[in-house]
Amino acid sequence: MLYVDTSVIVKLYFREEYSLDASNWLRNNDEAIPLTSFHELEFNNAVYLKRFRAEITEKEVALILSRFHEHQRKGIYYRPQLHWTEIFSYALDLSKQHTRKTGARSLDILHVASALSMKADRFITFDDRQSNLAFLAELKIDRI
Repeated sequence: MLYVDTSVIVKLYFREEYSLDASNWLRNNDEAIPLTSFHELEFNNAVYLKRFRAEITEKEVALILSRFHEHQRKGIYYRPQLHWTEIFSYALDLSKQHTRKTGARSLDILHVASALSMKADRFITFDDRQSNLAFLAELKIDRI
């Protein structure tokens, strides 16, 4: 089972560095992407921040969110069951064990903890710190 960080999901909807790599990966991926409320919060916030920074228009916001919801309906994403108490327990352990060495941020830790809670065995991200933390948590890092 794979876990995809929001940094990858965002690149599927915005032209950024590595967006083409993310799109190519998605075309070749045959596994639905887990989408949690945490992903959705980060994705929506990324969209709204781009609007706040005047990087996109209101019309583009609506288009991007519409496309994101359409992809959910088409089954590109699925909603795994999460147990937030367990996720925060993993997160606290990861922080105690690795933050001094990795500089991992809280949201990075929550993504890795979510992957562990879901029993994911593969982790995909464009974030180096998060990738390092996931590796230390014994998740296989898939390179795009």
